[in-house]
Amino acid sequence: MKTNPSPLVITGLGLMTGLGVNLADSWQGLIAGKSVTAPFRNLDPARLSCPFGVELPQAADALFQSHIKKRKRSQMTRSTQIGLLTAEMAIADAQLDMERLDRSRIGVILGSTGTSYVPGEVGKEEMRILKNMPNAPVSWISLNWKLHGPSFIIGTACSSGVYAMGAAYGLIRSGQCDVVLCGSVDSSLNYPDIEGFCDLLALAEATGDPATASRPFDAKRSGFVIGEGGGILVLESLDHARRREARIYAQMHYPGFYTESYNILSPEPDGKGMAGCMQRALQESGLTLGDIDYINAHGTSTNLNDLYETLAIKTVFADRAHEIPVSSTKSMTGHCLAGSGGVEAVISCKALYEGIIPPTINLTHPDPRLDLDYVPLQAREKDLRHVMSNSFAFGGHNGVNIFSAYDHLRREGEERP
Repeated sequence: MKTNPSPLVITGLGLMTGLGVNLADSWQGLIAGKSVTAPFRNLDPARLSCPFGVELPQAADALFQSHIKKRKRSQMTRSTQIGLLTAEMAIADAQLDMERLDRSRIGVILGSTGTSYVPGEVGKEEMRILKNMPNAPVSWISLNWKLHGPSFIIGTACSSGVYAMGAAYGLIRSGQCDVVLCGSVDSSLNYPDIEGFCDLLALAEATGDPATASRPFDAKRSGFVIGEGGGILVLESLDHARRREARIYAQMHYPGFYTESYNILSPEPDGKGMAGCMQRALQESGLTLGDIDYINAHGTSTNLNDLYETLAIKTVFADRAHEIPVSSTKSMTGHCLAGSGGVEAVISCKALYEGIIPPTINLTHPDPRLDLDYVPLQAREKDLRHVMSNSFAFGGHNGVNIFSAYDHLRREGEERP
């Protein structure tokens, strides 16, 4: 009789956002419904059409200096530094003992759209190539812990993290890896990138109070607020996790992927491609419509995304759509671009583990076209079994993760004896 393969589980979480430089602080900010959108601290607001965003707290700079030697820091962009520290947090959280593990079977797969290197930012010519390497984040992580398993970068814009997690899943399933660090990181807070998004009319209007600028699903939404950050997860098989007596946050299912092939910038009308991706994720997980207890939405605070994602959820879940809590944590973290998939995967696993749904803040003017339960303003306690996390990207690269509670995994008898 064929034996079912061991489920894959998340055993470590690392998170850096504008709400905090670690998982605990970021999580407390999320469940408190805190806004940290403010005028840029590290850029000159006068040079920008949209002069505000969500930067990492000032404490991040001290962490970079204390954890990364000066010479190495000079060879890294901010994205790479975020990746290195977030990986360190995930490894510590998972209590991975590298001396006891086969480092040739530990991989590093991250989502990123490069290192956000801007010409002219470096003082020494020889550092330009090192900073501009698209593979720099995974290279530095592997080098730091002497890891010899597969390591590479995946760049599919805002869904990069989900695609990276799918690749990580495949490496463990194929037998090449025992453990994979996966997720995504990004810091694109620079003048060319910000002005580029302004040219596309994608960023929130620079009027009123910046703290209320990110308002997903609200009738007064005017665009996304750019952020920076990273979310990295430790993925391994349940058998491997049990052998080392690891704490388990969640089971991860293979993600659903769907390429819209419709328009380089705009999603398919009525959320057709978004719905197709959610349906594929459900098929991969073997779950039913009635199993999903919470959706961490892509929820960018742009007019079309929020409308089409709402319509897509209605298409997929039909009569159940209004019963499922949906929230956008981008209302607090900002849109971390390529980093968002990893950031929101970490948040989804933490929500599942804690039984708390983070809110959608600034949702004070209901849009009559958007009538789902968006968990407005305040966090909500709820026993969660299965959580869906949506990531939809420029270029039509859609990815959806589903995570399941470990207790539910045991109750359903999916764990092998």
